[in-house]
Amino acid sequence: MANTIGTQAVPGNTYADPGIYYDRRFLERLVPQLYLKEMGDKKPLPTKAGTMIKWHRLQKMNVALTPLSENTNPAEQNAATDVVTAEPLTYGAWCKVSAELNLKSINPIVEEILDELADQAAITYDRIVFNAIHTNLQNQYAGGAVNEAAVADTSVLNAAELRKAVYSLRSATVDGVNVSVPGFEGNLYKAVIHPAQEYDLLSDAAVGSFVDLTKYKMPEKALNGEIGQLYGTRIVTSTNLPTGTGATDETFRAFVFGRQAYGVTELSGNGIRTIRQPAGSNNDPLEMFTTIGWKFMMAAKVLHSVRGVEIYTGSAAQ
Repeated sequence: MANTIGTQAVPGNTYADPGIYYDRRFLERLVPQLYLKEMGDKKPLPTKAGTMIKWHRLQKMNVALTPLSENTNPAEQNAATDVVTAEPLTYGAWCKVSAELNLKSINPIVEEILDELADQAAITYDRIVFNAIHTNLQNQYAGGAVNEAAVADTSVLNAAELRKAVYSLRSATVDGVNVSVPGFEGNLYKAVIHPAQEYDLLSDAAVGSFVDLTKYKMPEKALNGEIGQLYGTRIVTSTNLPTGTGATDETFRAFVFGRQAYGVTELSGNGIRTIRQPAGSNNDPLEMFTTIGWKFMMAAKVLHSVRGVEIYTGSAAQ
């Protein structure tokens, strides 16, 4: 549904028409907010290649402990695969900007609308990824609770909970084989936590080994929203994580990922982009308004549930 902006106007300054500047402004506002997209295994779907993207994962083979006999080959083993599929879907939103407001507005209304659209697109993208991974990884309920509804507000994200999640990844079982989930660059895991969980984690006296961003050798290579490292995990704070309901109050969800825990795909050439239509188009014979919006085609899917942990906590910040 379109939202019409500008039923009233006040005489004032004019400003330039949208152009390349607006595309750049949109992306500069949007990209730093895409926390979950950046941690997924990104695999584009080529155009005219069908509607589904496929990820293939080789199954683990059992150890071969039987010594070989002379002149005798052992029985062959089959290299089996697990297949995960997802279908990219289209999402978008747009606004009308009245021509009169465009001419008379004192404020840079197009820039302001563009910023709001960028925020909307970023939250939409990350929320789609969240919906795909939420409850589909290893679940860890703080304080030993049996489910999210039983999590108390006193069961906060602390060093022990993060350490437990890292242990789950380091000691995973895949196809009956004990493995350590591979990390990202430097074999480090990545975590996304809510600001309320950041408050609790940094309040924990046991996080003495926490390395904050100011101590990085190359802080310019930090992730969007990264606050530091703990237990071999790079920690990012994001407000894009929806909350839930626990035993006594709100619950908060944090994620700890290894490499290829989930996938994110876009139809080639159809990533996030802005779309502007000048006055006189879209059944506008009197050039009464312009339109501006965004659109993307994407999908997200968990690739291997053991490669990530979702931690449900309360918070002392509330």
